[in-house]
Amino acid sequence: MKKAIVDKPLCRDLFFGGNDDDNGISDQDLERYQSYFERDTVATIDLADLATKLPSLLVDKQSGNAPFAKQLQTLPLKPLVVGTLDDFIVDRKGVDETSRYMGIKGGGLMVDSPHDVMLGNKWRNGADAILNWVKG
Repeated sequence: MKKAIVDKPLCRDLFFGGNDDDNGISDQDLERYQSYFERDTVATIDLADLATKLPSLLVDKQSGNAPFAKQLQTLPLKPLVVGTLDDFIVDRKGVDETSRYMGIKGGGLMVDSPHDVMLGNKWRNGADAILNWVKG
């Protein structure tokens, strides 16, 4: 991941869906995002440490749900977990595990976008998915 800070093609592939007509991200924008990524490396999640703490000790062993998952189902707007088809960072299994933890049956909503859903030229796919979810 840290290589994406200095490697423009890798950064495009990982976060913005590759190099097809720059996917709506100019070189100038890409450099700006890379500077943000570099800044974020100072205050990032230690994924190796996090992996030792998963799954949560509080998870229901039978359902895989969080202790608060039933309460979420009583809200007017049900929880939403979104994953993307072109994601090299969070895979479908991670999306489904998060959905189960939140008490969402059937897994997360998958959209045709790269990891940074709202930044590339496929942003409308994510926006439409969220709009449809809000509308019910």
